Amino acid sequence: MLELGLEKAVSVLNAEGIIIYPTETFYGIGCKISSEKAISSIFQAKKRLLALPLPTIVSNLEQVYAFTQLSSAVRSDVEELAKLFWAGPLTLILPAKKNVSALLTGGTGTLAVRLSSHPVAVALAEGVGEPIVSSSANISGKEPVSDFSALDEELLKRVNGYVNLPPKPQGGFASTIISVQGDKEIKILRHGAVSLEQLSEQGYRAI
Repeated sequence: MLELGLEKAVSVLNAEGIIIYPTETFYGIGCKISSEKAISSIFQAKKRLLALPLPTIVSNLEQVYAFTQLSSAVRSDVEELAKLFWAGPLTLILPAKKNVSALLTGGTGTLAVRLSSHPVAVALAEGVGEPIVSSSANISGKEPVSDFSALDEELLKRVNGYVNLPPKPQGGFASTIISVQGDKEIKILRHGAVSLEQLSEQGYRAI
């Protein structure tokens, strides 16, 4: 099991490898979203059902726009939500462009994106020049992990390396997941660290 610095981790990702890395909440497992081979490897490593989409982390809004197809109303809301809650634990569900793998989206035609507040996660997305998968680093059905020593040995054997640079993941609530409808209408798909009250205070309406 290979410990990686940031530069080497980016090289592994660019070579269609999969790695474990820290986010602000839990350790994640990831790859480049343009590599269907690597995406498939993550499903196998996690023993995850193929029908379940994988979330992603971006380094900036340009990476969001490169892989999503947004109406002007949705784009306006994305820009505002990003200013209000990014970097942080708010995941946006957006219409994916046709170049995004159906394996990544679970056949939903949508892409889940967020900008993490963890510098390592953002640096990896920035380094490869595209979003990276950010699924929790656990075997499906098991709890996410915020302590590196608690990572599943079986999972560790199935990845191409890991990054364990500070700060340590803090655990707590996972990201809130919302589908952005436009005109400040949202659908809450998972309650998490960003509350409905916080979103409502900014004029967003849950439908």
